[in-house]
Amino acid sequence: MIIIPQTKGGVGKSTVAMQVIAPYLYKKHGKKITYIEIDDENNDSKSFTRTEIVDKRMLGTNKLTELDELILMDDNHEIIVDVGGNKTSSLVLEEIKKVGSFGNVKWIIPLGDGELDGKNAIATMKKIKKIESNPEENMIFALNRAVSMEPDYIEEQYINFFGHKYLDSNSVLCDFVKNPKYFPVKNDKIITMSRYLGSTVWEMAYNNTDFAAKAIKAKELGDIEGARKYLFFRRIQTEAKDYVLGVLNRIFLDLDRWIDIKK
Repeated sequence: MIIIPQTKGGVGKSTVAMQVIAPYLYKKHGKKITYIEIDDENNDSKSFTRTEIVDKRMLGTNKLTELDELILMDDNHEIIVDVGGNKTSSLVLEEIKKVGSFGNVKWIIPLGDGELDGKNAIATMKKIKKIESNPEENMIFALNRAVSMEPDYIEEQYINFFGHKYLDSNSVLCDFVKNPKYFPVKNDKIITMSRYLGSTVWEMAYNNTDFAAKAIKAKELGDIEGARKYLFFRRIQTEAKDYVLGVLNRIFLDLDRWIDIKK
């Protein structure tokens, strides 16, 4: 099981869960992944109405005991749990603490580049450390909305994570974890586009629709607006492929090094 908690809302948990981890596990297992969202206030996964790589399920905070059995049985990482922010993450972590993780959980903590993001990532990490016997091996951080994938740029953007020798910060995660594992998630308009289309960027990239042929046919029929529409979707398809090649595939390699998926 892969659980994605953060005690702060708005840090991109659902982006990491649906746009990164869902396609990664789907590609590894070759079948749909169970996606559980725990959030009594916001159901972000509802935006993904056309995805075909996950089976979605909602779980209310009044039914958290169901997690115990799910964790015990999922020793092959075929379940993603997207945990809501604020009180919800705290409730989920407290529930798991009662029974334990059985060594079956991998934790991903997302954060942006804000100071509060860093403080809450540290708070979330401390709660996980009370559950896990080997937390530093089983935790990885997702640096969301990265402007660049270049290491030097990332280190300066995420001062709350790496710190900076010339700038003060009271919430530097590297002060609490030696050599923490992390991966950056580059910000891109294709992520926004995919949500409006109800799909994931990865699925859009591997959509087999030949939009170029459709545009040509629309032009031949005199349907200029139709041709423009297919040109638009052709461009989106190409941008999605570029994002997969330039961002997601790099993250997938990082995840391969981090996670051991049993066949």
